[in-house]
Amino acid sequence: MSVAKKKNSRPWYRAWPETAALLFGISWIPLLPRPAVMALSRGIGSLGFRFANELKRVGFANLDIVYGDELSQTEKEILLKKCYQHFALLVLDIIWFAFFPKRRLEKWFIWDPSTDIMFKDEAQLELTAHYGNWETVGQCFALQGAPIFSVAAPLKNASADKIFIWLRQRTGQVIIPQQGAARKLMQGLRKKHKLAVLLDQNTRPRDGGIFVDVFGLQAPVSSAPAALAVKTNATVITVFAVPDEKGNYMVTVHDSLYPNHEAEDPVAELTQRMTDSVAKVIHETPQYWCWMYKRWRFIPEGADANLYPWYARKVEPGDFKYETSPNK
Repeated sequence: MSVAKKKNSRPWYRAWPETAALLFGISWIPLLPRPAVMALSRGIGSLGFRFANELKRVGFANLDIVYGDELSQTEKEILLKKCYQHFALLVLDIIWFAFFPKRRLEKWFIWDPSTDIMFKDEAQLELTAHYGNWETVGQCFALQGAPIFSVAAPLKNASADKIFIWLRQRTGQVIIPQQGAARKLMQGLRKKHKLAVLLDQNTRPRDGGIFVDVFGLQAPVSSAPAALAVKTNATVITVFAVPDEKGNYMVTVHDSLYPNHEAEDPVAELTQRMTDSVAKVIHETPQYWCWMYKRWRFIPEGADANLYPWYARKVEPGDFKYETSPNK
């Protein structure tokens, strides 16, 4: 094993308890009725909100950027608590829906008529974010008989990573390792398969990242999905699955985006439009997004550092190519 791999791996004294806890969860969570899963997620989420002080600081800083005085501090606390409860449900549902998947997915996932476009015989990027249930919607889509694949960054805990991949692939969704994925993705799109894409993470230029406008501040986003869409002329479909109080998920398509080959930089231009499409949905129903993520972690050269949250830092020489959105 290389030095880099050792550095990025979870130490055994943390990996073993994590894996044991995951296996323990798999042994009983699938046995729960749906109302119990919902109640448990609210309890776990409330505990997480109460004790995760550092992550709450990140969440409040992010909410301040997007909403400012539009929401009161009390409203932000309520929203962030709902966010914690939602992500507790997400983790539970990764396990719960992986067992008896056909029966459960068909019962609890409702496909809005807007999703009909997803089943067209054409290459598509199914664009989503760390919002709603981005994990299980791919499993549900695969259950409909549509060929869908996605790229997953490996977890630091290798044993837990293998378990999660097994859970994700139970209905036919294909998970492609991040390393060396580009060729397989291109081949899949040319065969008119569907590629699930997440577009709300910090991505360094060496991994295909460029700075674009995210809620009014520049943040790095992967340009790789847009580059694939431009090269294959694939349609980009913005799709999300959000739960109701009873645990039903509604799957809805919000936008259909097409590459603009006449743009000065088609990849950057499409990347910005994809980011805007996701941001619009997040702004309208924010409780389903991961506000605890350090989305504005990097301050680009020449930007006003005072506009960025407390956790942000200026980029170091060679850290990023100072590329920005075409709208800036």
